[in-house]
Amino acid sequence: MVLRGGKIFTVEERQQWAEAVAVRGDTIVYVGNAEGVEPFVGPNTKVVELNGKMVLPGFVESHIHPMLSWTTLGADLQFDDPKAMLAAVKNYANANPKDVVVRGFGWRYTAFPATGPKKEDIDKIVSDRPVMLVAIDGHSAWVNSKALEIANITAQTPDPVPGVSRFERDPKTGKPTGYVIEVAAMFQLLAALAPPNPEEMLTTLQNSLKAFSKAGITAVFDAGIIGMKEEDGFAMYQSLEKAGTLPVRVVGAHYYNNPKEDPLPIIKELRRRFNSELVSATTLKINVDGGDAQYTAAMLKPYADKPNTSGDLIIPAAIMTAVVTRAHAAGINTFSHAFGDRAARVYLDAVAAARASYPKNKTRHTASHIMYLTDSDIKRFKLLDVSAQFSAQWAMPDAANLGVAIDRLGEQVVSTEFMRIGSVAAAGGRVAFGTDWPAAGYYSTFKPLEAIQVAITREMISGRGTPKRPIMPPASERITLEQALRASTINSAYILGMEDRIGSLRVGKRADLIVLNKNLFDIPPQDISKTQILLTLMNGKETFRDNAFK
Repeated sequence: MVLRGGKIFTVEERQQWAEAVAVRGDTIVYVGNAEGVEPFVGPNTKVVELNGKMVLPGFVESHIHPMLSWTTLGADLQFDDPKAMLAAVKNYANANPKDVVVRGFGWRYTAFPATGPKKEDIDKIVSDRPVMLVAIDGHSAWVNSKALEIANITAQTPDPVPGVSRFERDPKTGKPTGYVIEVAAMFQLLAALAPPNPEEMLTTLQNSLKAFSKAGITAVFDAGIIGMKEEDGFAMYQSLEKAGTLPVRVVGAHYYNNPKEDPLPIIKELRRRFNSELVSATTLKINVDGGDAQYTAAMLKPYADKPNTSGDLIIPAAIMTAVVTRAHAAGINTFSHAFGDRAARVYLDAVAAARASYPKNKTRHTASHIMYLTDSDIKRFKLLDVSAQFSAQWAMPDAANLGVAIDRLGEQVVSTEFMRIGSVAAAGGRVAFGTDWPAAGYYSTFKPLEAIQVAITREMISGRGTPKRPIMPPASERITLEQALRASTINSAYILGMEDRIGSLRVGKRADLIVLNKNLFDIPPQDISKTQILLTLMNGKETFRDNAFK
C-alpha cells in the first residue's frame, strides 16, 4: 500500500514531515517525498491519494481498561441532576424486565453530598431486583437495599480495606447507606450478585475494540483486568488474536491492590504464559491510592472539608518500596495509580530506592493520574526516568474539578497542583496520555483527540457540559500540539515497551498509522475533537475505514 499527497507528521525528530508512506505487509518501507515513493508503486499496489489529508502514527493508549467494557452496560447516568439519573434507571429497568441485576454507569459525584448517594432513592423506583450503578470514575457504586440484602452486607460486615475501600454507613446505626467505595468493596458486592458472564464480556469487549479503531487507536496498555481472573482476560485477548480479529496491540499488567499479596510470582507467571505478537503481560500495576471525591486520594495535607483525614495509601510505603525494588531488580516494569500528591511522592521515593539499589537496571516505571503534584516532585520524573502518564481529557473546568475537588482540597491546592502536564514536560519529563476509560472525572471517553484538545486548551469541549470557568487552572500547564501528539504516540509506546516498533513513522517500524480529514496544525485547537478519523491501519491491515473515504 502507498499513501501519497498528504501532510504526514511522523513524530520522528530527524524527519518530522513527509508527503508519502509505503507499506509492505506489516512494515513501513518508505517515508519521504512524493517522488521518492514512485518505485514502490506497482501494478498491484493499493494507492491511497490523500489529497492533503493528515497522516499520523496510530494512537497508543497508555492507560485504559477494555476488559471493563461491561461496566458501561445499562443506564447511562452521565447527568448533573440525580432525578435525571433515577429516571434513566427506571426507564432501563422497565425496558429490561429480565435483567437479574439492573445496571447503570456514569453517575457523578457532583450531584451528591460528600456522604454519597442513598439506597432509598433507588428503592423508590426499583425494589424487587438488585441495582448496581457504577460511578463515573469506576471507583464507587450506588446500590439499592435489595443488592445489599442479597450480598449480605450489614452493619456487622467488615470493610474490605478499612479507611480506603469500604461501605459507607449511617453514623447512628452503622447500617450501609448504599454508597460503596473503591474497587475491593465493589467487587465483593458484585461477586454476590450476578457478575457478567464470559459471553457478555466478550461481546462488549469486541464492540469496544471496534470503537477504539474508529478513534484511531492501534495499541493499548490494559491497566488492570478487574472483576475476572487475569489469565482469563489475557486468554480472551489471545483468542481474538488467533482468530485474526484483534484490532489493537495489547500490553497488560497484574493489578496489585492487596498489601498482603506477593505480586511478583503472579506477574512472572503471567509474563511466562502470555507473550504473543499482539498480546503480552509485562507490567506490575500498583494501586497506590484512590480518588479525591471519596477522600481516598493520599494527600500531603488534610482534606479541606474533612480535616481529620488526608487519605490513605492502599499499599503502605514500606511494602511498596520493597515490591518496586524487587520488580526493578527482576526487570519487571511498574505502573502506579497515584492520584494524590502524597501517593505520587511515595511512589517516586520507591523508584528512587530501587534505582539506588540496582543502578544498572533499565526497568521502566510509570506514575499514572498524578492529578496533584508539588513543585519539589516535578523535576523527579526526569531525574528518576519515571514516565508521567496523564488522563489529559480530565483537565477541563467542569463541575468535578471546580466543584468537588475544590470542596475536598481547597482552592489553593487545585489552582496550583492540578494536572501539571506542562511543568513535567518543561522539566524534561516523559509525558504520555491514556484516558483510563471507562473511568473518568466528569464524562467518559476513550477518544485520543479529545485528550489532545484538552491538553492544549484546558477548556471545556463543546457539548460536554457547562464550564465553571473559561480555563482550568493552572492555565500555565497547557502544552503544544506537538507535545500532545508525542504524548499520544511515541511516549505512550515507550510505556508499552514498543517504541522501537510503533509510535512514529519510520522505515522498519510496524505499519500502525491513521488518516485524518484535517491537518491538526491548521485548525483551531478547539476543533481538534471534531476531526474525523478516516482510516486506521494496524500491522498494515485496515481496522477501520470511513465509508466516505475511498
